[in-house]
Amino acid sequence: MTAWDVLSVLGTLVGFVLLLVLAWWASRAIGRAYASNGAGRTVQLLDRVALGGEKQLLVVKAAGKVLLLGVTAHQITFLQQLDEAELPPPAEAPESAPFLAAFKRALDAKKGRETGDERNGPAQSE
Repeated sequence: MTAWDVLSVLGTLVGFVLLLVLAWWASRAIGRAYASNGAGRTVQLLDRVALGGEKQLLVVKAAGKVLLLGVTAHQITFLQQLDEAELPPPAEAPESAPFLAAFKRALDAKKGRETGDERNGPAQSE
């Protein structure tokens, strides 16, 4: 292997890494430009329920009114005006195990199946 071959491989590797960094940077920049959390100055999305397919119910607060809207891929339909005082308080997010802990449990369970534990008997080769 000549020095030219080594430089060619290193150049290709550096180019690939630069391409990955550029793609990461561009995706973050585009994501920030189009990021939306459903909240605006005059319209707030309070709740959303998927009904299947492209159908959903939205509870929206706009101009001081709370509205129930039916949304499909082709239209938005006003269903009812709701009384804000009668709405239930927002539900707190359920506490869930951090991803890493859940992933570790899944890996441990898989290792137990591969090596065979007392509950399932010895591992069987396929």
